[in-house]
Amino acid sequence: MSDSSDVDSPHERFQIGGESGENVYETIFCEIEDAVFLIDVEQTDGDYTFTFQRNNASHQEQTGISEDEMRGQTPTELLGEEQGAEVSARYRRCVEQGETIEYEETLDLPGGTRHWQTKLTPIIEDGDVSGIVGVARDVTERKEQQRELRQTHRRFETVLDTMSAAVFLKDTDSQYILMNQACRELLDVEDQDIIGLTDEELFPADTAERARSDDRHVIETGEMTEVEEVIQGAEEDSVRLTRKSPVYDENGEVTAVCGVSTDITDQKQREQELEATKQRLSLALTGTDTGVWEWDLDTDEVVWTESMERLFGVESGTFDGTYEAFTEYVHPNDIPAVEKAIEQTVSTGEPLQVEYRIQSGADEKLWGEARAELVEDDDGSRRIVGIVTDITDRKRDEQALQAARRNLRKVIDLVPDLIFAKNREGEYLLANEATAKAYGLTPADVESKREVEILPGANDSDEFREDDIDVIESGEPKEIPEETLTTADGEVRVFQTTKIPYQVPGSGDDAMLGYARDITDLKAYEQTLEEQRDTLELLNKVMRHDIRNKLTVMVSYTELLQESLTDETDREYARRVLNAGQEVVEISEMAEDVTDVLLRADVDRSPVELRPVLERQIEQIRSDHERATVAVEGTIPDVAVLADDMLEVVFRNILTNAIFHNDKDIPEITVSGHLSEGTVRIRIADNGPGIADDHKEQIFAEGEQGLDSTGTGLGLYLVKTLVDQYDGAVRVEDNEPEGSVFVVVLPTVE
Repeated sequence: MSDSSDVDSPHERFQIGGESGENVYETIFCEIEDAVFLIDVEQTDGDYTFTFQRNNASHQEQTGISEDEMRGQTPTELLGEEQGAEVSARYRRCVEQGETIEYEETLDLPGGTRHWQTKLTPIIEDGDVSGIVGVARDVTERKEQQRELRQTHRRFETVLDTMSAAVFLKDTDSQYILMNQACRELLDVEDQDIIGLTDEELFPADTAERARSDDRHVIETGEMTEVEEVIQGAEEDSVRLTRKSPVYDENGEVTAVCGVSTDITDQKQREQELEATKQRLSLALTGTDTGVWEWDLDTDEVVWTESMERLFGVESGTFDGTYEAFTEYVHPNDIPAVEKAIEQTVSTGEPLQVEYRIQSGADEKLWGEARAELVEDDDGSRRIVGIVTDITDRKRDEQALQAARRNLRKVIDLVPDLIFAKNREGEYLLANEATAKAYGLTPADVESKREVEILPGANDSDEFREDDIDVIESGEPKEIPEETLTTADGEVRVFQTTKIPYQVPGSGDDAMLGYARDITDLKAYEQTLEEQRDTLELLNKVMRHDIRNKLTVMVSYTELLQESLTDETDREYARRVLNAGQEVVEISEMAEDVTDVLLRADVDRSPVELRPVLERQIEQIRSDHERATVAVEGTIPDVAVLADDMLEVVFRNILTNAIFHNDKDIPEITVSGHLSEGTVRIRIADNGPGIADDHKEQIFAEGEQGLDSTGTGLGLYLVKTLVDQYDGAVRVEDNEPEGSVFVVVLPTVE
């Protein structure tokens, strides 16, 4: 791209509104429902740099990225390495083609995962692409609808093939295009023979003609038809109720006929019997949760009303009408109770009342309560007439309550901590296994007893008792950091206890619920850890003192020895010994820094003036390494950052690393600082060999060393550890034209 001064800046290039304020283009940009974003394009050495400049309100709402967060960011900076690379490739294609491109993409954004249909249009100035206008339409809902449609289709096919009814689909020429498994079995048709079949090939001429007539009626009127017909099956004829409905396309035109045929042979055979029975059963309660039934003890004939069939989930007319058929709908475990109740009624004449679980084809399991009386007719025949009421909700509530109590009991007994509840009188209402074990008892032995009855030496004036009363009367929870309890085996344990007030279910009486966590081992571990930390700190100080003293003597004598040697080879050996000694001194300093960081229990961040800390380290490096040059670009920001006295270690290690791992005769280091909202960014650039991309993340790992490095690999690990403790960030980038740039970002004090 041209660098001439007459080319608009990226900000001016994407300034949609004029000086007079909001114009029509600005209004369109801001109010359009599609997500719109603007990208600045810069070309350098045959490569492109894409920088986001603006995004409209719709883009901000759908992505969760504000205009300030987006402005000035590259795709990689905004979207991460992987997504950024994919997005940049599409932007490059738009620039290189010099024309609008369209595509679909899926992005993980702060506002959630979005599916986009995106259009990129290049902005061309003086023959070059200077920017890109992006318009993205959210198609997430459409994608989800497509997925749900495919899932629904699969479910539909499964449902069809599991239906007992015969289902088929015909085109407007009455040719079959689909049959479910039940229909194929009914007509004895194989899968490969379905498409193109007609009724003339399957049925007698008169039956086929009626079927075609019904099809035409549905197609021409758009109305559903329902007919009873006799179908000649592979094994026997059956009476079927067939319903045919029109199938419409998106334009409202009938494109097919859907048919559902149900076997009603048995139903037709019993219709007259059922009709007579319905007349006698005046207790029928249609539309309620109660079914009416009658059982003829002499003939074993059982008659159900429609409400009874609905209650048991039985398709109308399909119940066999015998006692044995009835028992198939009763849970096996409940049959003995049902038979006992019936026997009692038959033998004594007493009214029948029994509860049992209803087993039907439905997934939902029901409970029924049967009430009935024995009726003796004039001719001596006997019948039991009664009703069954749906009591599922009541039983479900009862069972849920019982299950909740059992599960709660199991849970609290598995908890290793003490869980207990006591009333105002100190009586245990609840005690889990851990609580009872502390007393050497079982939960049953503890519950319903007062503490003074189970705890040796306890009395109503104990601190335990006072805390309980305080919680109950104040109605406020209470935290007890440490309290001791002597267990049944004489062991003194330390507990951290929480006590809260609550009301006893049912009675509403005030009580206290307690939770005590055994921290005995934790307290012992903390004490041991503190002692070990003190010992390590003392050992570290002694070792550093002794090592430094010995090294100082060695370095001093080596310097004297080097001056006294005349042979060049000997002087070179002495120089190497001297360098090694100096490196060991630096290693001991590194060990001191590492120890100080690792042994401190926590970090107490406070405001630290950045400029003097960084300047001292720069001057120290200049003094220690005369062959290197350290320059400050601009002015180091005069701000305070949230850190501590170890901040100087961060800059010392980065500066030292830039010199030690430099392959130039004269290492060159440039330090600069930049302020942004709430943070300061320090850049330390060098002219060394640089760091490979696949090594940039690993370089901060513990013990990770650079290529051909002889160091410990702890310096940059220490930098990363400290910066993380300051809630900052550190990364390494490529320097231009060569070398590396270490970037340290720290939060500032407002």
